[in-house]
Amino acid sequence: MNRLSSQNVTIRELVDLQRRLARTRDTIEQVIGTLWIGGVLGKRLRELTDRQVGQLPSDVVAAELGISEPETTICQLATLRLFRSPVGRFTTRDKENLKQRTACPKCGNEMLLSYGIDEQDYLECALAICGYRMGA
Repeated sequence: MNRLSSQNVTIRELVDLQRRLARTRDTIEQVIGTLWIGGVLGKRLRELTDRQVGQLPSDVVAAELGISEPETTICQLATLRLFRSPVGRFTTRDKENLKQRTACPKCGNEMLLSYGIDEQDYLECALAICGYRMGA
């Protein structure tokens, strides 16, 4: 448990731990553990930039949702809003940047920019089975 107070634990590890604790049959562990981990997670999330927070719905939340769920659409919109330019609105340049995609050198599909949360920003192939990643 001491490791959780350090910066070495990743946000994804905290999310996974909180999910495991939420499903445990031990009521005390479930209540105390999820509240404590939730506090640690909240503290770590407050340290992230808006763009890193914007990546979370895609990386953490959308993975748990079906494509036809309204929550998926909401997560996508929240992600796009948090990725906005520093002036707080999409500019013509922002829209053009969204249209310009890098092709995956492995399979030719488009590469999507992911803002690193526990790692550096990276480009990832949109085709899940390809799995190609490269630094941005």
